[in-house]
Amino acid sequence: MRLILGLALILLLSASVARTPDSRTTVIFHPILLDRDRPDRRDFDELTLIGAWRLTSDNPYFGGISSMRVTGGQVLALSDAAYVHEFRTPDEGLETPLNSRRLPGIYTSPEPDRDSESMTTDPKTGLMWVGFEYSNAIRRYSPDLGAKLAWVGPLAMRKWPENAGAEAMVRLPDGRFLVFSEEAGGPNGSEQALVFPGDPIRHGRNSTRFYYRPPGGFCATDAALLPDGRVLILNRHFSIFDGVAAALTIVDPRDIVAGKIVRSKLLAVLKPPLNIDNIEALSVEQVDGQTIVWMASDDNFNPLQQNLLLKFVLKEAPKR
Repeated sequence: MRLILGLALILLLSASVARTPDSRTTVIFHPILLDRDRPDRRDFDELTLIGAWRLTSDNPYFGGISSMRVTGGQVLALSDAAYVHEFRTPDEGLETPLNSRRLPGIYTSPEPDRDSESMTTDPKTGLMWVGFEYSNAIRRYSPDLGAKLAWVGPLAMRKWPENAGAEAMVRLPDGRFLVFSEEAGGPNGSEQALVFPGDPIRHGRNSTRFYYRPPGGFCATDAALLPDGRVLILNRHFSIFDGVAAALTIVDPRDIVAGKIVRSKLLAVLKPPLNIDNIEALSVEQVDGQTIVWMASDDNFNPLQQNLLLKFVLKEAPKR
């Protein structure tokens, strides 16, 4: 399926000769009802809905959002086709300029150099790290993702499935990095994950393996740091029988033990008949004392899917 979608994307981009990847176009936000049966509903387990939108653009490269960072009304989104998209949030209007460009240092033909799935940053330096599937690699970039600085293929990631590699990644305040595989299996329904003692570029051979068990039938797709140092994990479910669903869990890095399954707490589940799609990207920011959680979907450049943007307030998490 991914191969078919990838071929379709190549055909689409090759036919779109009227625009260049760096052209400035627009994003339009179409407000939607998350719960069509209960239009006034705002509470979804430990999440309170602020807004939900379907995103469209006249830029053919827009879509496929696999990770993002939202800060101060600005969205920096990364697609799994290795495109960087920058635009404003819908808080300031339902139409905003879009700047799209190719992630630098990416070859145009080999699939291993395009499938960018995860992203994290150092808030002090602004440096960015991006995780890639297929090649099971991590690359370090300049703060604006404008220059590739270094690359590593960590030893512990080499045997991860090609299509289920570094799906989620987060840098902790103490400098450690957590990297979650989507489907590299572990014991008792868990998935493999790694702790790097510092920048994976420098510590590619020094990781420690642990395991994360997502809710049944789900896989980790993104992770974000909470203000208190815990980690929020976005999980995805897909089945041809019951469609797509998203689940949000929370993990305390202090509970991570080498070779063990880390404890997690389920905070929310979003599933049909809610108006959701392939929710894959997660970002957290602190605004006026509230923890804002942003989620976005990956439409796989498929006209039958949607690019969605969801905005929530995270309530006080349940006690462990």
